[in-house]
Parts: sequence; C-alpha cells; structure tokens
Amino acid sequence: MSAFTTKVIAYGDTQFSFVFPTPHITTTVSYWTGTYPTITGPDWTSLPLTTRTVRQTPLSELPSFELFQPYPTSFSTVVTTVVADAVTGTETRVAAAAEPALCGEYGNFTLTFDDTTVGPDDDSILPVNGMRNPYHHLFYANGFVYVPDKWEPYPAVSQPNVAMFLPIGTNLLPNSPFAGTLLAGELGAGPRASVDAYWFNAYSGFFGCALNGITPCTLRISGYRYDATLKQEVLAAEQNVTIAPCWGYINCRLTQVFFSPDFRALSGIQFNAYTYNLGIPQIFMMDNLNLEWWNNTCSAGILRIGHS
Repeated sequence: MSAFTTKVIAYGDTQFSFVFPTPHITTTVSYWTGTYPTITGPDWTSLPLTTRTVRQTPLSELPSFELFQPYPTSFSTVVTTVVADAVTGTETRVAAAAEPALCGEYGNFTLTFDDTTVGPDDDSILPVNGMRNPYHHLFYANGFVYVPDKWEPYPAVSQPNVAMFLPIGTNLLPNSPFAGTLLAGELGAGPRASVDAYWFNAYSGFFGCALNGITPCTLRISGYRYDATLKQEVLAAEQNVTIAPCWGYINCRLTQVFFSPDFRALSGIQFNAYTYNLGIPQIFMMDNLNLEWWNNTCSAGILRIGHS
C-alpha cells in the first residue's frame, strides 16, 4: 500500500491541504538566464487600465472539447522603391533589400513556469505569493501561484514547477502590479491590452483539477480581445472541457487540452475549473501553455524584447 503525503499550501491567511500518495518524482531544475537590451517604447506602468465586457455563456451551452492541429503563421515584409526619371518621365521599379521578416521576440513560446525559484521545500507548509507581474510579458490574476510538483499530485510536464490557481477571490492579496484588475483565472496583456504587440494565439495547455480523485471537473476557457471602438476587452471565444478524475490521486497526469481555432488574436485568456455538473469553483493546475505572438512584425518583436 502506498504511503500518503500531506502537503499544505499557504496563500496569505488561507491554507489548502492536499493528501495524495507519495510521488516518485525526480525533479530537475533549469532556468532561463537570457537578457534583453533596453529600448524606448510604451511601458505598461504608463498605460491606462482596460476594462472588459463579461458575457459568459452557461457552461451547458459552451462548445465541447475538440482536437485540432495548430498551424503557426509567418510574416514577411518586402519593400519596393519607385525611382522616377525626370527627363524621360518613366518610372523604374527597383526591388530593395527585404527587411528582416522576423526580429526581436516573435513566434511560438511556451509558458513553463520553471524559471522562478519556489521555496523553502522542506517544511510541512509551503508559503506562496501571487505570480510576479509581468511574467514573460503577460499579467496574471490574483490567485495564480508557482508550485513545485512534489507539493501537489500531478507531476509537472516540464519540471520543477506548475502554475496553480486558487479560486479565493480577485480582491485578496493584490501583491503584484495590476493583478487585481484581471478577471478571476485570467492571464493576458492586462494594462497593455490595447497594444496588439502583446496579443497572442492560444493553442494548448496541460491541466489538472484538485478534486477528490473521484469527480471529474469542467474547465471553462474564455478568450478576450480588445475592441478599439469600445475601448475595452470583449468576449471573443468560449470553450469547455471535461477533465476526467485521477482516481485516488494515484499515477496522475496532467491532461493536454487543445483550444479551438477561435482562440486567436487574444488580449486575454481566462481559465476556471468547476465541479462537474455542480458549478463549484475548484483549484486547478496548469503547465506548458503553448502560445504564439499574434503580431510578428519587426516593430512588435523589438517592442517585446525591450520590455518585461
């Protein structure tokens, strides 16, 4: 019979306990250590706050889970120069050297949540804080934390950390810039929602629910896009997924979820987990969120590379 482990995660004055079989996890740690040059451009601290129009469809009416193969896009720029001949009145078209098709920070990227140290990890209680904003150019709502995988029942897809969302209200512990302005369970451009250099396409992610190992959960996924006319973010895509239970929390694995093709050109994406058929908010884990920058022009890539 497997030995059981009790882990307690403390977020402010609230504690969450997990009881699951002792995991056999060999944790490896790798950290991104790159540095970017500093350039001028809009900074998130000087941008106005954005608001949202929240019109969520009942869970029962959302489209069901479907698989698809994401196809990343590429962008290129070709410049043609027109030279006028003043004597003959003719024009000669000269193909100039093409600008770099891709520069700065561009294309696909994966949020692994592994380049942040979480600890101490040898005590019975793990104190956690909200995720640092911005993290890889995006902002995260209150309740998102980093957790080493040995502190919860699901091994990380990329070790050592997973992201965990604690549904304890967006007004609690606004300890990271602008975290209190995002919807519960949301991550995205946040105060930079009007700047499409920070919009993204969402393809897939790995998820697990912190239920009792018996009941499945429903993961609601909502995509938001900034509307320049309304000057606010509006609901652009919705999807729900049923995640099967991990019986008794034994040999659990995060479930890969592929997002529908509607989750493109988003300024924000929101995840919330609920007890199946009951709608009670639940803790969920997330790892290896596969995204792509929507605007891959050189100017957008350089803007991103110059700001956190």
